[in-house]
Parts: sequence; structure tokens; C-alpha cells
Amino acid sequence: MDTLGILMLLSLLLQTILAFFGDRRKYATGFWLRFVVWLAYMSADWVATFSLGFLACSQTNSANPNLIPGFWAPILLLHLGGPETITAYSLVDNELSRRRILELVTQAGVASYVLFKLWSKDTVIFVAIPIFVSGIIKYGERIWAFRFPSLEDFGTKDISSGSSSAYEVRKVREARRLFRAFQMLSTNILVFDCDQTETCKLVSTKHAEETFQLIEIELGFLYDQLYSKVTEISWRHVILHSITCLSSISALIFFSIVTTSKNVYSKHDTMISYLLLVGAVLLDCHSITVLLLSDWAVIWFTSDKAKGVSRYRISCLSPLLSICRKRKRWSRSMGQHLLTSAQSNKPVKELRKQYCAGKLNSHSRVDVSNALKELIFKQVMGKRSRHDPHTSDFNVLELLAERGVEPPRRKSVAGVEFTESLLICHVATRVCYIADCRDDGFSKERNCVRSSRSLSNYMLYLLVYRPAMLATELPGTRYAETTSHLGRLLSLNEVDAFSVQEVDAFFYELLPNPSTMLQTIKEEDEGEKSALPDGCMLAMSLQSLETRKGWSNEKKWEMISEVWVEMLMHAATRCGWKEHAEALAGGGELLTHVRLLMTHLGLSKQCLPEVVSKQFADQSV
Repeated sequence: MDTLGILMLLSLLLQTILAFFGDRRKYATGFWLRFVVWLAYMSADWVATFSLGFLACSQTNSANPNLIPGFWAPILLLHLGGPETITAYSLVDNELSRRRILELVTQAGVASYVLFKLWSKDTVIFVAIPIFVSGIIKYGERIWAFRFPSLEDFGTKDISSGSSSAYEVRKVREARRLFRAFQMLSTNILVFDCDQTETCKLVSTKHAEETFQLIEIELGFLYDQLYSKVTEISWRHVILHSITCLSSISALIFFSIVTTSKNVYSKHDTMISYLLLVGAVLLDCHSITVLLLSDWAVIWFTSDKAKGVSRYRISCLSPLLSICRKRKRWSRSMGQHLLTSAQSNKPVKELRKQYCAGKLNSHSRVDVSNALKELIFKQVMGKRSRHDPHTSDFNVLELLAERGVEPPRRKSVAGVEFTESLLICHVATRVCYIADCRDDGFSKERNCVRSSRSLSNYMLYLLVYRPAMLATELPGTRYAETTSHLGRLLSLNEVDAFSVQEVDAFFYELLPNPSTMLQTIKEEDEGEKSALPDGCMLAMSLQSLETRKGWSNEKKWEMISEVWVEMLMHAATRCGWKEHAEALAGGGELLTHVRLLMTHLGLSKQCLPEVVSKQFADQSV
């Protein structure tokens, strides 16, 4: 097999990988899948472009004895159009629409040159014509996908049927309504009270699980617009996809007929040609399947513009809606990182941490439980209900700045920088958990305990692996000083040498004689800004609530869980929309769902009525 044949098959392989794995980034956090998709995405265009140039050069060489099928050139143009499941790997790719137009003109010109050179001597040159048209359409769709298309109002009319399928339709359509509001928010335009009232009413009438499902679908819409070609569906999309699919099928049929009667190509070239044509047909069929199984298809089929009776349409959509119910639109998990899982400052690990964040580096991942969603939803709704945005004394900036709800926490970390307060609370939560585990009657599986621990580890995971989402300056400094301090206390030279058991044993020694141990910890601080002393002091203060104030253990852990939800909400509002959007391509983050939930309830700097907008402007001066 010659070099060109290998390049053609490699290009087909890369397109197949992108087609079947390109959209799994929205819910997959594994390193290897993301690496394979990244490698395929970075290589696909280069291989197709190089192959097209190699093919053009081979036609200018009169000494070339082999007749190469002319439709290979437009097939490469088809590959450059890419699959439906991925158009951009990162947000930066969405800024390249003008360059893509130039590439389309250039590559189409090269493909046209190859066809011109083979026009008189290739007996199956007419196979290339439908493939060429299909390639132009696919490449044009890719360029168009890099733009943010205008959104049509599909209406807010509810389906009257009470079936489970009707419920799925209503859920997708309501998520679409929320997405329209979010698009306005993502452009940093202040949404007036009427818009916020509509989204607030829609969200506040739901249960926690249903609300998070709506936000999950909504973020799926955003992912599709940013990273794939599956966006709004219209008759234009249906016609273009039909043309490309029929073109591939007709080219395959015509080629098989001609080669059966008279085959002028070598055996290898004929076999490669069949593989390329069959691959084009299968990729087109996969593209149509992806489109029909998307949430956008549900919107289009049940829109007010579609003809037919609503109940009849829902009955026909039942198989599609059953797939919608099972579809996973994000990882539904959150990274976990313990202070005891400290990383060293070695360059290799720093690079791996920056570019390969996920299961490879995080201590573990845990599912986002329904109990945690209930806790978050309840607390966000409580924050929303404590203030009336229509009153003149309403200040959403002060509301969003809240980081605690109980005096013990306010006293310990009031006025402390967010990164330091996060580390202090993480240490305190860990020490309280170790202390309570000494009691045989302590239930580790209580919702408040599990939520506290998972949120504590999740926030530290964000600090270490996703610092941009916490909008922190020099995020690693305070963390590095704390882990270095802990290493000295354990008499270890290497930061990443201690184990969880060693650290837990050290904290366990703190409990019988806290005053002596705290003094030792402070002396070892050596003037650095470690969070260990304040974290241990906060832990002792929390533990004393049960004896000093008569709190039950459950009440204490409920308070701790509420504090962590407050910190989660505070962090969610600090993170910019760009960072939230980038996180969608890595499996998604719980922080993004919380930010969107708060935004729809008006708890955002961008969701201010006129009186609050004036306050925001005054404070910005």
C-alpha cells in the first residue's frame, strides 16, 4: 500500500474517532478519552490537508504510472468538514471563523484542480461531483457552527398531555427557555427584572432534582453551540443533511457499478476507495442519527411551527424521548482532593496537573447525590427568599459575598481571603470528622456528613486543579505553604511523601491535648501563611459546640454542610462565564450548575433590577 493510501485511511480513522467520541467530553472525565479526542482533533485537519496537497502534487508528476481515483480529493474535503459531534476543542477555536473561510476557498481550489487534471482520463470522475458538493456543504456548516446563531422563540406553550413522554417534552422545552435567558447573561448584558422574574418563577416551582435536570439540559444546549455542529434544527439543516447523505450513497452505488464492469484501478486503490465511500456513508448516517437523537430535535418536532396534533407528535417521539431520559449530559460527579494528597512542585507534575486534570490527578471522584442537590437547592432558595429585590435596601453584592451563616465560622475566618478561608475550613472539617469517628455512635453515612466531606474535598480540588474557576490570585501559594508546614510537622522532607493515615494520626493526637498541640503547630509555622493553625483552632471551636452550647452532633454537621454550600455559592459567583464554558468540555462542574441556578433566581451581578443596577454602578465608581 502506497503512502497516499495510508494517509487516506488515516484521515478516515481520525474522522471516525471524532464522530463517535467527540461529544463524550461533556460527561467523560477520563484522561485517556480526552487525550485521544484531542490528538484526533489536532491531527485530523493536518492529515487531510497534507493528503490533499500530496494528491495534487502526484497529478502534476507526468511520470506517475498509477491512475489515482479522482474522487479522493473531494472525500478529503468532506473530512475537512468534520463530524457533527465536534467542531471546536476549546473556546479559542470559535474565534477562527474568518480563517476557516480562507481555508475553505483554498482547499476547494486544490480539490477542483485535482478534478480538472483527472477529468479527461478518469472513467469514474462523475463519482466525485456529488462528493464534492457534499464536502462544500459540510465545510460550510463547520464554518457556520463557529458563529453563535440567532435563537428563535419556539414558544412557551405547554403540552397538555399528562404522559411521561409529555413530561420529557415539557422539561426539554423549559430548559430551552432557560437557555435563552442564559445566552443574554453570557454576553454580560444586564437582564431586567421581567426576564429574571420569568426564570425565577420557572425554577422556584420545581423540586431540587427536576431543577438540576433542567440546568443539565440547558448546559447541554450550551455545549452543543460551543463545541459541536448540533445546534438549532431547521428545514435548512434537514435538506442539507439529506443532500450530503444521498450524495455519498449515490457515489458508492455509481462506483460499484462502474468498477464491476470495467475497473481501471489497482486492487489496493479499489479497496481503499470502497472503504472511503462506505465510511462516508456511515459517517453521514451517524450524523443524521446524532441530530435526530439530540434535545434540539425534541424542540423542533414539538415547536409551534411544526404541523400536526401535539398528542400525535408526542406518541411518535416516544422512542426518542426514552433515549432523552437516559442520556447523560455531564459527568454528574465532582473531583475530590485531600490536603493529605499533596503534590510536589516538580515541573512534570505541574504540567500534568495543568493539562491533564481529572481522574489521573485528583484523589478520586464521587457522584453528586440527590441529597446534596436538595441541600444546595434549599439553601439557594433560602438566600433568595431572605431578600426582596424590589426594595431600595436590597444589595445583591453583599448577598453574594456571604460565606457563612453561623457565628463560629464568622468569628474564625471573617475578613480572611477566600483561598485561606477555604483551606481553614477544609482542615477543620477533616479534624472534626476524625474526632467524631472515635465515637462508636457516629454515623459516617448521614447526608450532612457526606455532603460536608464531599464539598470540602471538591472545593480543594477546584483550588488545586481548577484555580481559574475560583478566580484566585497565586492560588498555589497558600496551599503550598500549608502542605509544606504539614510536612515539617510530620518531620518529612518531601511534600508528597506523607500518607493519609499519617496525617490523620497527627490530627488524632491533637484531640486529647489541643492547647499543647496548637502551640506546637504555631511554633512550626515560622511566619508562613499556613492554614493549619487556624484550621485546628476552628475545629476545636466547632467540637466545643456540643459541650459548651449543648448542640447535637447532627446539628453541628448540618451547620458545617451549610457553610460549605455557602462557600460553594460564593465561589460560583466569582467564576467567570468563560471558565464555566471551558469546564463543559471536561465533563462539567457542579460549580457551573450552582452558578446557573443562582443566576436564574436573580442571585447574580447580571440579574439586577433597575434600582440594584444603580447601586452596582455606584459601587463600581
